[in-house]
Amino acid sequence: MLKETYLWAMGRSERLVARIATGRWWMARAVVLAILLSLFISFPRISFFLGNDPQIVSNWSIIRSQARDPLSMSADQLANQASHASKVAFRLTVPMIVRVLHIDWPGALALQFCVGVALLFLAGKIALDLFGDRIVAVATIFGVSAIYAGKAAFLQLGGFFDAFAYFFLTVAIAFRNPLLIAIAILAASFTDERAMVIAPLVLVYWAVRSQKAEGPNWFTAQSVAVVAALVAAVVIRLVLMLGYGLHIPVGAGKDAGFDVLLRTLPSFQYEFPHVLAGLWLWPLFACILLVRARWWMTLILMVGGTAALTAVSFLVLDVDRSLAYSLPVLFVAMAVAAVRHMALGDARSIAILGLIISLLFPVNNLLGSVHNRYSVGNLLPVEMVRFYHYATHR
Repeated sequence: MLKETYLWAMGRSERLVARIATGRWWMARAVVLAILLSLFISFPRISFFLGNDPQIVSNWSIIRSQARDPLSMSADQLANQASHASKVAFRLTVPMIVRVLHIDWPGALALQFCVGVALLFLAGKIALDLFGDRIVAVATIFGVSAIYAGKAAFLQLGGFFDAFAYFFLTVAIAFRNPLLIAIAILAASFTDERAMVIAPLVLVYWAVRSQKAEGPNWFTAQSVAVVAALVAAVVIRLVLMLGYGLHIPVGAGKDAGFDVLLRTLPSFQYEFPHVLAGLWLWPLFACILLVRARWWMTLILMVGGTAALTAVSFLVLDVDRSLAYSLPVLFVAMAVAAVRHMALGDARSIAILGLIISLLFPVNNLLGSVHNRYSVGNLLPVEMVRFYHYATHR
């Protein structure tokens, strides 16, 4: 009976996904529906839209200061070394975009929304390129929209701009052009330094995609572009450190370093599985395929890259944001499945089952949260009630 129930549920789910995947504008339809579902499940604090949310008030002043003078640290950054402001000295991509486009915070958030839409399109493109199947692509779009990396552009509106880094990393995977890959890696590296930790997995992705008879091809134009971009990022950071005094405070009392482990490690059993939710099925099956193929280097790099990011994530307080940088792990795993000739039926099953698990294990507070944390969100009806209550009881 259990098997029959599973097959019935999977069959119904596949038919529903197939309906979305039909027609000329199927990918656009999938992205729009995925965003609407994502916002219903995880709606941000309404105060973000009003411009009076404490995060916007504090973070936007930092962005404007960096846009005016990106090569110096403001008094706010130096005053409290445990604050978010003190950690953004090298996060210059978004401030430079703000400077070039002459936009204020509504413009920056509108641009972030566009970035989020583009990320979901690219997730679908990557799946379609790998498997040539619309059903896998649509299930991937919905699956990515159900995790924080896919929600950040629509959920995190307080000025952290993680969505830009996730987008740039995805661009480096979605397109083969080496110059575009290098620019995307550089942009991600100066959006948030955590992107540099996971960026080597972009190299792994292109090595797998360019496989030879004996295994992954590690010497491709795309791989060289990734290495060159990371070397350039390190050199630029050193110049900014030694020439202009930019730095990030780390250590006791600075909310970054080994002293925060006792505060963050207890959340491991929740945060780690939550970051990719049901999409962890892809890395799980990829590891099995890599062991069977004896692609040990690929296995070590994929697992090692994930472990490195995980370790870094628990050295800071915003563990959930940090772990979400593991998004490239998903695409590497999908590439392994594709090049190892996983049956299309199996790929569809993994994509759809991963989506179902992610929806059953959502990035939100099911019954609502008083504070509606920026990386979680409330159900839309719950957030409406929460906002009305606090707006009328001031």
